[in-house]
Amino acid sequence: MTSRSLLSLVFLSFAACVLPARAADLTLRIDQVATADGQVMVALFDRADNFLKRPVRVANAAATAGSITLVIKDLAPGDYGVAVYHDANGNGKMDTNPMGIPLEPIAFGNDVQGHMGPPAFDAARLAVPAAGLAASVSLR
Repeated sequence: MTSRSLLSLVFLSFAACVLPARAADLTLRIDQVATADGQVMVALFDRADNFLKRPVRVANAAATAGSITLVIKDLAPGDYGVAVYHDANGNGKMDTNPMGIPLEPIAFGNDVQGHMGPPAFDAARLAVPAAGLAASVSLR
């Protein structure tokens, strides 16, 4: 083996060790969209301490009555807390009453519901493997 061939082999071996893992896609079907008004908004959170505060990824799609599917591409494999709402009036925010209770339909990963507040990160967490994940939630 020539020194050039050996050098190429060493480089390829090294590159395979330091290249990032393949990015994953999360395919999320959102059911029970009441109307075709506004948009459906999705936020992903990677840690419990930023759940419902600082999303690491957001996505949105025009609402369609019934079900819609959103594909969030190129995620690092890992755990993500999922929060969804139907921005029916298209104002770009989740409307709440004076007590902070959502006035627009919402959903969380694993279709969990909160009791006297939103669910915990661990309850709404989806594990996204390198191969990707398909999941569904229903707006309420």
